[in-house]
Amino acid sequence: MKKLIPILSIILAMAAASCNSRSAQSAPPEHQEVNSVYYWKTVLQLDSAELAFMANHDVRRIYLRMFDVTADDGEWKAIPNATIRIPASTQKILNSGLDTMEIVPVVYITLDALRQMADDEGELARNITERVANMCQFHKLPNVSELQLDCDWTPSTEKLFFTLCDSIRSSFSELNLPWRLSSTVRLHQLAKKAPPVDAGVLMVYNTGSFDSPETKNSIIDREDIMPYLKKLPDYPLHLDIAYPTYSWQLVFSAGKFAGIAADLDLDDRSLFEPRSENIFIARTDVPYNRTIIHRGDIIRREISDFNEIEAVKREIEQRLSSRKHSNIIYHLDPKNLKNYSSDEIKSIFASGR
Repeated sequence: MKKLIPILSIILAMAAASCNSRSAQSAPPEHQEVNSVYYWKTVLQLDSAELAFMANHDVRRIYLRMFDVTADDGEWKAIPNATIRIPASTQKILNSGLDTMEIVPVVYITLDALRQMADDEGELARNITERVANMCQFHKLPNVSELQLDCDWTPSTEKLFFTLCDSIRSSFSELNLPWRLSSTVRLHQLAKKAPPVDAGVLMVYNTGSFDSPETKNSIIDREDIMPYLKKLPDYPLHLDIAYPTYSWQLVFSAGKFAGIAADLDLDDRSLFEPRSENIFIARTDVPYNRTIIHRGDIIRREISDFNEIEAVKREIEQRLSSRKHSNIIYHLDPKNLKNYSSDEIKSIFASGR
């Protein structure tokens, strides 16, 4: 019982804060600029750390990854994959203490799936919309007024994605869903025609080539980002901005990208030899999950450095000028968020709004 008391107090504090701020706002929820986070795991597990973070930083919108759409060689062509699971304990929190939290369902669509569904975008749109609507209803997700599509469309798949967006909006009408449609926007897409959606979220992460041994930091690097920002002031969509707070370890074997690791003890000098601030060499074969990191393999440790985030953020805020927007953290993970002070998190969330 002792463990439940602090969690309950956090929930009640969040509910009170959200109610008070919401009553003072006249704009509809879909147009509000609020502190937001992505949640990008396969199980929605909100424990005391996540709840405390959201309460302390007045987070009032969660972009919740619902499932991926991947290609299928069989009859269905495209199928849902890695669907999120929401335990009863989390559902209870969402339906009580967090009932004023806005939830934005997000669906990630692979390019292979998009190509597989060429000429059948209407069917894909209905399947996505119906599945998301049913999941929201089943889990009683609160305050859903938007669906977001996450797809790294390219010039060759632009028409397919844009047709899917139009079809999704039509499916909203068919199902009588008063939702708006948004999409993620990669930096390289700023120079392209905007998709037919109501708003976008600019992803200011994964900005470099993570599979290149020469890249310094593929998560966020001001030098990689700056060339794209000249198109930002004139981009026709409303844009919110997502900044990274995650880290990872990239493994290269024989000069080629071999995979992503997360919890290697790179400070263990018996296993890894440092070559620079973020480059390490395996001294011996190191078992990792179901594979082996071989002697001589290179590991590049990458973090979302706060100073780098702030430098990029200043450039973006300057170009957005008076355009109101929300700043979003990717993603809600206490293991990584503990690397930032409270003031640093507040600084990331702060905008000209």
